[in-house]
Amino acid sequence: MKAKQLLDKLSRILNEDHHAQLEKYKSLKKVLKSLQLEQSELEKQLTETQDIDAKEDIESRLKIIVAQRKKGRKVLKHLKKARKVNS
Repeated sequence: MKAKQLLDKLSRILNEDHHAQLEKYKSLKKVLKSLQLEQSELEKQLTETQDIDAKEDIESRLKIIVAQRKKGRKVLKHLKKARKVNS
């Protein structure tokens, strides 16, 4: 193969990786946004609820969502750094 063909092939491979990484970044941002909305809804329910059992259930669901958002933000930060390095 000629050098130009090899460079074109390498360019296509790198663009595919970049495109896949960009799609992952976008989908993760969507998920984090929906988790944020769900968290705010649960916090609202928590303030309005009087039942102790229901409050415990809501609090446990809130803890899970907070942990998921924290983990997601960490992955998002890592992807953002990787995008800057590749650019």
